[in-house]
Amino acid sequence: MKNALKFILFFAMTLVTVSCVPAGEMTSIEAPVKFSFQAGINAGGVTENTDMSVVPDVHTADAFTGATSLGFHAGFHIHKDLGNNQTETGVDYMYSHQTFTYNDEENGFRGRREITLSQFMFPVTYNIVIFKRRLPEAEIQLKAGYLVQWNFLSATDYGTLPLYSTRQWSNGLIVGLSAFPIRFDNGNKLGFYLEAYRGNRIYEDYYNRPSFDMPGTSFVRLGVKFKF
Repeated sequence: MKNALKFILFFAMTLVTVSCVPAGEMTSIEAPVKFSFQAGINAGGVTENTDMSVVPDVHTADAFTGATSLGFHAGFHIHKDLGNNQTETGVDYMYSHQTFTYNDEENGFRGRREITLSQFMFPVTYNIVIFKRRLPEAEIQLKAGYLVQWNFLSATDYGTLPLYSTRQWSNGLIVGLSAFPIRFDNGNKLGFYLEAYRGNRIYEDYYNRPSFDMPGTSFVRLGVKFKF
């Protein structure tokens, strides 16, 4: 997390520097296409199965458990006006860390699996601008759309654990809220966002089988966003 905090601090300092560009050096014409940088923290990654009743020959609730640490992400997005609303797309990088603990003496699995997950993500959303008359400068938006993930998962095992397999591509629905309450003299804006995602599975093992409904991918993330 120290590296993540350093990255976010560097990103925030870069935003402040760019924001101080004199207004005279920026175009005064409102462009139909705008760009943004974003960075923040996230929780999620692999969504593991928590219902041990669906796993054959498992009779204890804690035979398999998962824990998620805070991760970080950053991205570059493109915004295009569409009537009173907007479309948004771009590319993001997200890092996550999870620990899977196995405590199933009955099936001979005991130990832990440390998982690191790097994901390149490609979202496409339709953003509805709300409170446009009351808060025209804030650009408060509700968004919904689709996200594709390119996954790179690595694991370090400690103990006797079941075999596992992974998938490199996943996809699903993303929803969120964003707002830009701070406007600079040159027209650039600084704001925040909160987003949630749920997609299909990228990890399988004895306790996370394709026939189970729960396993998949998911995350919740929040951060700061600089639009120019």
